[in-house]
Amino acid sequence: MEQFLGLPPDGSAHGPAIDHLIGLVHWLMLLLFVGWGTFYVFTLVRFRKSKNPKASYTGVKSHFSSYLEVGIMLIEAILLITFSVPLWSKRVDAFPEEKDAVVIQVVAEQFAWNIHYPGKDGKFGKASINLIDGENPLGLDRTDADAKDDITTINQLNIPVNKPVIIYLSTKDVIHSFNLPAFRVKQDAIPGMRIPVWFTATKTTDEIREEVKKTFSVTDAMSKVRKVPLPQMSMMQITKGSGMDNMMVMQDYPDSTGSAIVSKGDHLTADNVGKLADAGIKQVSARMIAGLDKFVSLEDFKDSTSNALVAKSDQLTEDAVSKLVLAGVKEITARPSSNLDQYVVMQTYNDKSGNPIAQKMDPMSEDLVTKFADAGINEISIAAATPTEIACAQLCGLGHYRMRGYINVLTQEDYQKWYNQQEASLVPPPDSTAHTVSTDSTTVTP
Repeated sequence: MEQFLGLPPDGSAHGPAIDHLIGLVHWLMLLLFVGWGTFYVFTLVRFRKSKNPKASYTGVKSHFSSYLEVGIMLIEAILLITFSVPLWSKRVDAFPEEKDAVVIQVVAEQFAWNIHYPGKDGKFGKASINLIDGENPLGLDRTDADAKDDITTINQLNIPVNKPVIIYLSTKDVIHSFNLPAFRVKQDAIPGMRIPVWFTATKTTDEIREEVKKTFSVTDAMSKVRKVPLPQMSMMQITKGSGMDNMMVMQDYPDSTGSAIVSKGDHLTADNVGKLADAGIKQVSARMIAGLDKFVSLEDFKDSTSNALVAKSDQLTEDAVSKLVLAGVKEITARPSSNLDQYVVMQTYNDKSGNPIAQKMDPMSEDLVTKFADAGINEISIAAATPTEIACAQLCGLGHYRMRGYINVLTQEDYQKWYNQQEASLVPPPDSTAHTVSTDSTTVTP
């Protein structure tokens, strides 16, 4: 049922109970949909005008519908009393002891998650709104004895596996929704409130990544290779008051004092055309915007002095297209981008000579796709680099889409290594009184 509903892999101790309840609710909704849909069709047929030319003023006298409604109420009551309430109660009342858990503060803001770990003393240091700046988003007062060894990160939550984690959630501005889909955790962060939430991760991020790995077809990617014509430049007549937003200039145009009016690559907007016309320029060298950013080259191109213009697997940006057009190239062999920047390779691949192309956990790139194709490898195993994300499930502003963090679940040993690295990176060391914030290292190499 979980796979049918498209739920992400579960990596928490309480996740199975959540998924079971979600499944039961969906079965009930399906039953209601089929039941009421059938009843609706029945009434359309049973009480159609041709069979009932005269209206009945007494209506249906059977109490079947009343019994059905009572039955549905009982089912919903059972779901609420025997499943939902006990599960909710356990999440909000049965908190583990802090001494047996990892305690973390998460402070949301537009548009980031600020993570705060206490030092080895187990105490969170004082923070002040007067100390908040770009380098210290939490306003942590490093002169405070309890804050000297505190660790902070941004958008990167590292926790150990198989150990309870207690998160105290707050926000600096508007309502945010702290959502860990892979761990079945979701809690709103409310201004002025410090809300606790807890869970126990039962799988590491590496284990979840193995669960979500998939096959990518190199053959399919290369089957889309084709010759792409490039827009050619020409001399365009310009008139003040007109604009050609789909055109871009192919050289710099200065005024009489040498100051730039329009630069190479600028669009011929009405404003730019006006500037050129005011400077007495009546025609310009321009070309249509190519719009080939989602394509990658499958050829190497060099100019007359052997300097590289575009390399194999380079993205066909407008700048790259301009270089090719100026060099007289009229078409290029290319393919659509595979959009695999957020993925990693899930096993080692070698070419026909046994030389490595990619190692496990290497980030995917367009260059790798081309190398796999050249080596005759038809498909590869890939997975999301960080399949365990921190999402904001609340529309918290125009930059909402940027409010994305990552949770990295490590083994107890690797978590301790990461923690020690963070503590060692504190500058100045814990016995100093200067203000600073630690840097974040998002991964630990075992």
